[in-house]
Amino acid sequence: MKFSNINLLDELARPELAPLLSAFHEKRYARQAIIFAPQYDDDLAEQEQEKQQKGNFVFIVKSGLVRIYLSYGDREFTIAFLKPGDLYVSHSNAFVQVLEDAVLLLLDTPTFNRCMMTIPEFTVPIVRVLGGMLKSCFSIIDGLALRDVTVRLARLLIDLAHENEGNSQERLIRLPLSGEMLAQTLGTSRQTISTLLTDFTRLGILQKEQRGLYRILDEDRLRELLH
Repeated sequence: MKFSNINLLDELARPELAPLLSAFHEKRYARQAIIFAPQYDDDLAEQEQEKQQKGNFVFIVKSGLVRIYLSYGDREFTIAFLKPGDLYVSHSNAFVQVLEDAVLLLLDTPTFNRCMMTIPEFTVPIVRVLGGMLKSCFSIIDGLALRDVTVRLARLLIDLAHENEGNSQERLIRLPLSGEMLAQTLGTSRQTISTLLTDFTRLGILQKEQRGLYRILDEDRLRELLH
């Protein structure tokens, strides 16, 4: 579950984008840290907080794994997982949590907007990333509102598989989450996820290689579950 296949670190490595890259500042975050939340931002430099409204930042993941999620009472819904090269804007109603020690490149939104105006070469990839965000959000809403959990899990497995290289009919996928967090991502219980993975394995759709690592043996049958 990610917003886009565009790696913005690769884009920023282009010589003509050096001025934009130099505008970002690098910051490290430890695993499990909540970096941004709807009401506050947790760990920005004091100087940055004085200059800008809280949470008003664009960031790109340089390393690590970051989770974007919504929280309503005791329920959480994961929107996306950000990997190196992925971008997000912090002024939203979502929480931003570090799942693996991460390094982020941060830039306040007003400065980012000015850079976009003066460096048009960066506009096209950003528009594509934002379009991917919108498409992903609509897909999540559709899944939670209209699809049962079997369909949601099948879609997640296919999305994870296509993030990896390899034969399209037999892909290795690593579930990046604990059973509890995966259940929260799909809006169901941990037991339900465990049962479905076992069923997929019994039906010959998946093969379990080790804990958290599966091989898709029959992607066509997995896709049939989407309809």
